[in-house]
Amino acid sequence: MVNFEIEVKKLDYLYENLPSGLVGIFTLSLIIYFTFNGLVDSINLNIWFFFNIFLLVLRILLLVSYKKTKITINNYSKYYFIFFILTTITAFLWGVSAFIILPNEVEYQMIIILLLAGLISGSVISLASKIEIFQVYIILGMLPFSYIFYIIGTNASLVFSSSILLYIFILFILSKKISYSVNNNIILAYHNQSLINQLEKKVKEANIANKAKSDFLSIMSHEIRTPLNAIMGFVQVLLKGEDDLKKREYLTTINKSSKVLTNIINDILDITKIESGNFQLEEIEFSPKDEFNSQILLFEQNSIEKGVKLVNSISCELPNVIKSDILRIKQILSNILSNALKFTPTGKSVELIINFDEIKSSLYFEVKDEGIGISKENITNITKAFTQADSSTARNYGGTGLGLSIVTKLLNLFDSKLNIESELGVGSSFSFELKVITVDKNLEDTNTSIETNFKGKSILVAEDNMTNQMLIKLLLEDMDIDITIANDGIEAENIFKKSMFDMVLMDINMPNKNGIDAMLDIKEFSKTNNINIPIVALTANAVSGDKQKYIDKGFDDYLTKPIDNHELVKVFKKYFY
Repeated sequence: MVNFEIEVKKLDYLYENLPSGLVGIFTLSLIIYFTFNGLVDSINLNIWFFFNIFLLVLRILLLVSYKKTKITINNYSKYYFIFFILTTITAFLWGVSAFIILPNEVEYQMIIILLLAGLISGSVISLASKIEIFQVYIILGMLPFSYIFYIIGTNASLVFSSSILLYIFILFILSKKISYSVNNNIILAYHNQSLINQLEKKVKEANIANKAKSDFLSIMSHEIRTPLNAIMGFVQVLLKGEDDLKKREYLTTINKSSKVLTNIINDILDITKIESGNFQLEEIEFSPKDEFNSQILLFEQNSIEKGVKLVNSISCELPNVIKSDILRIKQILSNILSNALKFTPTGKSVELIINFDEIKSSLYFEVKDEGIGISKENITNITKAFTQADSSTARNYGGTGLGLSIVTKLLNLFDSKLNIESELGVGSSFSFELKVITVDKNLEDTNTSIETNFKGKSILVAEDNMTNQMLIKLLLEDMDIDITIANDGIEAENIFKKSMFDMVLMDINMPNKNGIDAMLDIKEFSKTNNINIPIVALTANAVSGDKQKYIDKGFDDYLTKPIDNHELVKVFKKYFY
């Protein structure tokens, strides 16, 4: 099959070069016809010219037919044979001209020889993929002239005859070299195209596999987050009313374990999204002092429980407002700080250093710990996905080995890199630098307390999962919010059209009608009736990029499961005040 496909490529080469050859023959025929008119027998000249034009038309028709036809093993021989026959007849017609239209004048004889030599020289290239056709062409086209000049017998004609034979010999040698080179190029081009096709196929397969992986992760995220939402939500509810210290301890352990599991899911989803190229940074304005100090507060309780001193070395000279992706910066810091606290024994310290370089407009981050340290040979390995310093690390300290891999990949998106310095048994230092945009203004204090009494507010919740219905009902009733539950998108639409609500919390994956379609229909109804009620996506679909996807679809806002009470309240404040 491969040999046949290469033969087809060689045949393609002949037909691709045919137009230029036909133009040359037609031009040469016209020159000879008008130059020799009156010098040779006009009948012979007219017949010779007619047959030349007739052959040109046949070869043009053959070319058109070839271009329209898909060459297969069944019709290949036909198109090769017809090409060979018409080319042979053309060469024969040029050879015959030596007998019927050769002028007596030496200068005109030289003209026809030079013109024919030029034509045949060009055919060396155009017929190179099939050397046997060229060999027939030059023998039938030029050997008759050598014979005629030899018969004439004059000194000049004998020189012509010898020169033609020498010319034929030289072209035979050159044609073999050119044919070898052209055919090698055809074979190389074929193999290159095969490689390109294979690569394109592999890329297509990889894209399909990547999409399947993303779809699978999205589904798994949803399926895992849905029960986690109930676990974490009900634990929070139980903690509020539990006075028994032992039970509170158990509930707190369940809550912490659930958060660890949520973080593991987030890490797996994030690293997959980054590797697939579907991960983008979002630039927003924020107060670095507030945000970075909140990171210290986030890990403060953990450090106290473990007996590790958490040192805050965040510079007081940070700008008031900068523009960058604070969510991802905090994710990077969280992963590094979490690792530092995990691997630092009781009685030792972890220090967070953050400075601002005004000249470079960059933030410098460093986390220093007095932990177990990393051997030099393992420093490179720890930034690889699912990899830890050695097998004992996972046994002794736990973890998936994704944290620093995500940090490295996120820093790549920031066009930065993680610098690691460590000494086994002494401690480690993790540092990086980020270019930021400073903004000349002050942000409003987002921590200022706002009245959180939502009494009198009414919310429609579209949620098909019974457990999540119970949870959201408890959470909203605890905030004095009137709640109406819809079991699917159709029920949500019907209820919305009959009652007035201050907000709709819409699950995405529901039977009968999904949340997106229900949201669009409710929006259309609201537009017709001049109603403007915020519809918030409340979903376990929490892969990076989902928020923007649902906002683009038409949702006013987005909340994830497991439900974060702080985020829930923040959304209520945003639309109720």
